[in-house]
Amino acid sequence: MAPAGQVVSLEAQMRLATDVAVGQVIGATPLDGTDVEYRLLTLEPLAGQPDAVLTVIGRAANRRDTETTFHAHRDFAFWAPDGGRAMHNADCTMRQAFLVGSSYLIFAGTPITRRSVEQIAMVDGMIDPDDQWLRYVREQLRQRAAPQRAATSSSEAQRPEYERIGRFIYAFHRFVLRDDLDRKTLAAHHAPTDLVLRAGRLADAFDQIVAGNAAPDAALGATLAEARAVDTLLAAWKADGGARQLPVD
Repeated sequence: MAPAGQVVSLEAQMRLATDVAVGQVIGATPLDGTDVEYRLLTLEPLAGQPDAVLTVIGRAANRRDTETTFHAHRDFAFWAPDGGRAMHNADCTMRQAFLVGSSYLIFAGTPITRRSVEQIAMVDGMIDPDDQWLRYVREQLRQRAAPQRAATSSSEAQRPEYERIGRFIYAFHRFVLRDDLDRKTLAAHHAPTDLVLRAGRLADAFDQIVAGNAAPDAALGATLAEARAVDTLLAAWKADGGARQLPVD
């Protein structure tokens, strides 16, 4: 289980952000034990005043590391409540490994979370302009920096968001009902473990969105795509008798 504070909502991630930048790893120096000093050339400062070259103490890479952009951060695996590239170590700390030459969107100076060191692809020598996480972070930081404007009507200002989430809920339930994703119910009917976990993760994402946590369009789209996929798996399981035994370790 991830320690408390390492899995946070998108809102919390942005609220805690102080120093944010996109940097490219230009060097790595082994230190004592498994520690590695990584040096990243700042390509785009987003918040705070990052140095031209950032220094991050991480660890040596291993085969368990996830080196992925989540398809320019369009995948549900990233936008899920526990999504993100970073994983905690056996001692519950987060010391990440980096690949020399790769670029990352880094939240420094704040508590390290699953989404604190996301890889961003380079396209024709430039930061991928279509990366959905980078787009979201840029927009959120831009709004945070803008002067606060007095709303003439809070209800009118909130209406577009209500309508957007309402359309999401309608579309979601065209694929699968929220009640069909209940972990305990699926487990009680001996659904495969991977289906129970995947359905539960989808249910958590749906609940967070409906509860009012701001979600970008990319997150809504990824969640709807996952709803379609999980519904297909549920239908296949039910058609196969709906009572497979849980696998034995």
